Amino acid sequence: MYLFGPFTLLGPGGEDLTPKSRKSRAILAMLAVAPRGSRSRVWLRDKLWSDRGEDQASASLRQALLDIRKSLGARGAQLLTADKNTVSLDLGMVSVDALELAQRERRGEEPVTTEHFLEGIDVRDPEFEEWLTLERQSWFARLEEAGFEADLAPKAALSEARREASPAVPRTAPPPSMPLRPPTGAPPSDSEPGWRVALMPPVILGGDPAAAVLHADVQRALRRALIETGDLRLVEMAPVGFGDVGPALFSRLPEQIHLSIQVRVLADPTSLRLGIVLQNPADNTLVWADEMAAPRREAAEATFAMPLIVRATEEAMMHFLRRHGTEAAEADGRIAAAVASMFRLARGDLDRSEEILRRHVDTTPTAQGYAWLAFLNTFRVGQRFNPADAPLIEETQHLAHRALGLEPNNALVSALVGHIHSYLFGEFDHAAALFERSLRVNPAQTLAWDLYAMLHAYAGQPKRALAMARWARHLGAFSPHRYYFETTRAITGNFSGDHRTALDAGQAALAERPDFNSLLRVLVSSNAHLDRPDEARLFLDRLLQVEPNFSIASLRESGYPGLDTEGGRHFLDGLVKAGVRRH
Repeated sequence: MYLFGPFTLLGPGGEDLTPKSRKSRAILAMLAVAPRGSRSRVWLRDKLWSDRGEDQASASLRQALLDIRKSLGARGAQLLTADKNTVSLDLGMVSVDALELAQRERRGEEPVTTEHFLEGIDVRDPEFEEWLTLERQSWFARLEEAGFEADLAPKAALSEARREASPAVPRTAPPPSMPLRPPTGAPPSDSEPGWRVALMPPVILGGDPAAAVLHADVQRALRRALIETGDLRLVEMAPVGFGDVGPALFSRLPEQIHLSIQVRVLADPTSLRLGIVLQNPADNTLVWADEMAAPRREAAEATFAMPLIVRATEEAMMHFLRRHGTEAAEADGRIAAAVASMFRLARGDLDRSEEILRRHVDTTPTAQGYAWLAFLNTFRVGQRFNPADAPLIEETQHLAHRALGLEPNNALVSALVGHIHSYLFGEFDHAAALFERSLRVNPAQTLAWDLYAMLHAYAGQPKRALAMARWARHLGAFSPHRYYFETTRAITGNFSGDHRTALDAGQAALAERPDFNSLLRVLVSSNAHLDRPDEARLFLDRLLQVEPNFSIASLRESGYPGLDTEGGRHFLDGLVKAGVRRH
């Protein structure tokens, strides 16, 4: 069975046994990478027939299984078994290229070039698309460290209805190619600001080599995430003997360490349990800790731990911001303080964020500082694209280019610059390449997934956009900026026609940002599509208080991206249905 490239199933003699039905192929692929090769009937129905009732979905699943058995012939009864609850594939009877690649990587053998995971499989169900997006991301993370020359990150196909670039600034060319260099953990000089964090030796219990491998993967991903913040200066503690733990270990910390972070792994016969602990070295008090567990097959790679890595990084930053308040934190954490102000979105907060960032790049020019300053300008432009914005847009282009030149392999920088090329200039090809670079470097970069989701919405791929938005929201579930991820989920939900998701996400975000016009527009449109005129009118009244002259024409004139795609027209139809003026 070949899962990389087009799905193909060959018999022992090389005969083609590939089922004709797309969903039959999808079933075999999902079983091949499932724990023990088994999935429940309910799970398969939900992934492939999510828009149908239970009886109809069950009948469709039975028909697909018949199609598979027909293609397999006499050997089908042994290879594929099903009872009233479960469908299983005998992995002892089939060789799967993806599983062989993973085994080769674990043995440290020479990697080989792979193709796109399940290339060209077209199962038009949003639940399957979400599964496929996450599975591709998981395989990329699993194989990338071994040097596989594949780009398994989601790709943005060009929309035929691409919007033109801003009339204020000519379409930009991609910056000159630069050699990628990995981020280092070497701290800057003592004169530079930053909070010192000690990455402690691990605690690994259970005597299982798999636990040590998992720790190494998680430690590497955590180190990368901490460095990308731009404010944390890492000090890695050397491994110690088993008896050198507890207070004795903390006594070996260098002076001026403000926080320690430790990864802990416990192996048992069926699962691996991963924990991350943040402590105050001054008195060993617990700052934050959490853990998660997964069956051994799912926990063999660090992918399952991404939400924990993201939250640990966010908790480290919040710890420093809480110690003396945002203003006092600016001395050592200027970027964190600026980002905290920026995402409050009020004009005064944007001014404060800009002041902090400009002071930062004047005294300590860093890639993160330039990239965040460019990103802040996208809030100021506000999608208006008129000649008055030309100087600001030109400065944004310059800042983005400077940021990428300083750190081309920083995942956060690549994501922020990718958003600028997508959002301001409509350069979807170049932006997609930057987002894919970001996710290759750090698959746990929440903002990259979120902004990449919006690119797909702009480019006319709303269902894929929604799948990415859901993953970003999952990674950033505890983020102080989670309303931003919920906003993306609301917009992509509306564009894809999933209005209940749009309302759920919109209401959650609106609780934190009650006057956010992007949210109010979505809630107007989705309530209208769900035939809830009273609710649509209520949100429209609130929107008109924020934007008194709002109309379909003003939205178009502002350069709002994606309106000429199918999803964008659907969004506009809801606004018109709710009573929004056309002119």
